[in-house]
Amino acid sequence: MNGDSRSEYESYLSRATKEAGFTFFGRVFALAFGFAAQAILARLLGADLLGVYVLAWTVVMAVTILTTFGFEGGFVRFIAMYVAQDRRDRARAVLSFGILFGTLAALAATAIVILLRRPIAIGFFKEPRLEPALLWMSLAILPYTLTRLYAAALRALKDMRRSIIGSEFWFRIPRLLIFLALFYAGMRLNGIVAAAVFACVLSAVATARYLRGSGPFLFGRGGRSSPDGISRREVLSYSGQMLSETVTAFALLEGGRLILGYFLESASVGIYNIVVLLAMLATLFTFSFNAIFSPMIADVYHRGKRDLMVSLLVTITRWILLLTLPAYAWLLLSGEAVLGIFGPEFVAGYAALAVLATAQLVESSAGSVASCLAMTKYQRFNVANTVVMAIVSVTMNVILIPRMGIVGAGIATGASIALVNVARLIEGRVLLGVFPYDRSTLKVLATGAVLLVLVYVVRRYWGAPDRWYWAAVSLVACYAVAGGLTFLMGTSDEDRMVLSSVLRKVLKRGDSG
Repeated sequence: MNGDSRSEYESYLSRATKEAGFTFFGRVFALAFGFAAQAILARLLGADLLGVYVLAWTVVMAVTILTTFGFEGGFVRFIAMYVAQDRRDRARAVLSFGILFGTLAALAATAIVILLRRPIAIGFFKEPRLEPALLWMSLAILPYTLTRLYAAALRALKDMRRSIIGSEFWFRIPRLLIFLALFYAGMRLNGIVAAAVFACVLSAVATARYLRGSGPFLFGRGGRSSPDGISRREVLSYSGQMLSETVTAFALLEGGRLILGYFLESASVGIYNIVVLLAMLATLFTFSFNAIFSPMIADVYHRGKRDLMVSLLVTITRWILLLTLPAYAWLLLSGEAVLGIFGPEFVAGYAALAVLATAQLVESSAGSVASCLAMTKYQRFNVANTVVMAIVSVTMNVILIPRMGIVGAGIATGASIALVNVARLIEGRVLLGVFPYDRSTLKVLATGAVLLVLVYVVRRYWGAPDRWYWAAVSLVACYAVAGGLTFLMGTSDEDRMVLSSVLRKVLKRGDSG
């Protein structure tokens, strides 16, 4: 790498570290609150009623995938493009078209869910308590559809902060507070359902207000009568493609819950819901780095700098792995204690948690290759991967859940995640000539091996932590061991650059406080 490339590489790496930090801390806060909220819900409702609620909410999520019709992706592309071109009338027309489409579709979907609530609840899930839950939960379809669309428009304007606050915090916090008030007034399942509906309404209002503040030009008259206005067919065509990706991704991530609800009792759905929540902890760093890594890849690829792309890929993958391995080891070591926070009955999900966490570790080792495919001319391979992964996941869920319960759901989803990441590695190597590992990755693997040996020794000779505070201590210990081993084996210039960037950001935040 010559001097200019080296300087550019260091600039990209520094920026990736800083921006990933912003995304990471925001995501950590959201997950931490979600963890606490789910723990409260699980403690107050129990796995059985929590499972009924999860089924009702999953139905709403499935329906709103159809009512938004891929406009979330369409907004991000077309609104951002027209704003960049200073064609605000067209951006306004895209928003108006999408909101009108989503509103009409949501109203129709609400009526359909109300009419079909009994066949869905009793005929499919064999759960009578789901019927009244679906009746009231259907009222969330319209506000949740609007929330998703307004939040996507905010992302198109690059206002990620308001998009997340409006769609996440204005939903999660009011839902918990309203539920607690209704629970202590004597409402349990009806309380959480009503809380979710009210929270969706508040979230829709908040995101709409934020969008008016960030992009007032998107509202009011104009755009629709422009002589060279938008091509609705083009917007629908692109959004339809995005819809197909969203549907397959939903089938992969949420299919296990629905199939569990079909074959088993609602308590299993409640336990599996918590297992998935905890397994997602292993994706924190993958998501944070890749959210910033993707546009960088698009930039360097289209300028023909493949060597720079490979260097960034290897370094970012190494750091994702290094930061994910301690979290993975911690889940293996203290999974029962963490699950026990939600209630004794949730400890039964440990085996499924171990399987899903392992799959997420595999995802962290190869997930950045998906960003390379997405930001180049090979996006269709990502689509194909997602479709195949969803088919494999659903098929294996249908086969394994009746035989193995929630462990079968974990194996089905975990195996499909692992297989698609192997496919990504092959595609990245063949199509782009990139590979996310080099000799420096061996040090990370050695760190992981030591952590796993220590997990085995502790569980074998001392036993797994049985209290939440010992689980907290073990988390600190896992990261301390990983950090110590990293420094003992030596750090590269790139590693020191990442650490320096993080420390500067932390110290700057401390000074500002």
